[in-house]
Amino acid sequence: MTKKLLLVDDEKFFLEGLKDGLSECEDVFFTDICFSVDQAIELYEQKEYDLVVSDIRMPRRSGLDLFLYLRENKFKGGFMAMTAYGSEEIVEKIRKLGSLDIILKPFDFKWFKGKVLDYFSDSGQGVSGTIDSIDLTSLLQMINLEKKSLTVKIEINKETGYLYFDKGELIHAEFRDLLGDDAAFSLLKMNKGRFSLLKIKKNIPVTIELPFLTFMINAMKDIDEENKDLHLNLTKEDNMDVKKLNDAVAYLKNQLGDGLVSSDIYSSDDGQSIAGYNSSPKANALFNKVTMDMTEALANAEEDFAELGRYYMIDLVADHMVIVLYLGDYQWGILFNKKKVQLGLLLNVVIPKIIDLFEEAITE
Repeated sequence: MTKKLLLVDDEKFFLEGLKDGLSECEDVFFTDICFSVDQAIELYEQKEYDLVVSDIRMPRRSGLDLFLYLRENKFKGGFMAMTAYGSEEIVEKIRKLGSLDIILKPFDFKWFKGKVLDYFSDSGQGVSGTIDSIDLTSLLQMINLEKKSLTVKIEINKETGYLYFDKGELIHAEFRDLLGDDAAFSLLKMNKGRFSLLKIKKNIPVTIELPFLTFMINAMKDIDEENKDLHLNLTKEDNMDVKKLNDAVAYLKNQLGDGLVSSDIYSSDDGQSIAGYNSSPKANALFNKVTMDMTEALANAEEDFAELGRYYMIDLVADHMVIVLYLGDYQWGILFNKKKVQLGLLLNVVIPKIIDLFEEAITE
């Protein structure tokens, strides 16, 4: 059976050109085009599509509105979003937060045709996932990226929460009897429910002062610290698979690219590196001391302070930042250029993954 593709973009000539070029693939899929979200919804209600490819930034209603509409109507096909905003590296990292496949414009037509053909082929089916598989964090990252002003309504069981965005910045949240930061943190921790996008009301109070990126960093860190069962308690270096550790460092390098300056996994006992990239013994010794001093200071504090969580960050000069993962008897120091790495995505995607890889390196 011939598959059906729907292309949505307000750039008429661009879209007509795509349709004309894809006409040679009609033995595999048939292409419809429309120039607004309203037209797309009209067509969707008349036909069943297997794949929708939509521009994100359009007048009146955006591709995000279409995405949420399809999601609410239990569309099981694929969804790819086109945008001319942001670098390819950032877009790719946002894509990895969920199953929302993002295409950076302008693109090569032959590449695009191949991508659609791959999706419809047996081997490529599911490359973009289904539209119901994106999580709340992915949605918020897209709203921030596209600088949208709107309200995200989240229905969880019989409860309802709201996140208010002004030009991509989260300014207010409401959930249960909570407001501001507390409400937003609670919704992020739950990370589930039915999402819908609404127009933002007038005179919304500003109860969240932090920039969106900083807010997300803090939120993810709070969530990490509450998941104490994920905290590693490692004891012996001879239980480590060094090859797997090097593979974990290679994964980190691949994700951060030239934003990564150096990285070392080292022992908390003596600061000796076990695996690394551009290893720095002096840095290992320095941050090992910082970690141990902080751990001791928190333990001996007069007030009842919580213990050190899984990681901490230090902002350095010359656009540099360090993150140290505290993994019990081991630490993982990561020095990077903060202008070349998106912090929220690093903390939300890359760090959980490298901790998983680290755990796999522990042999029985």
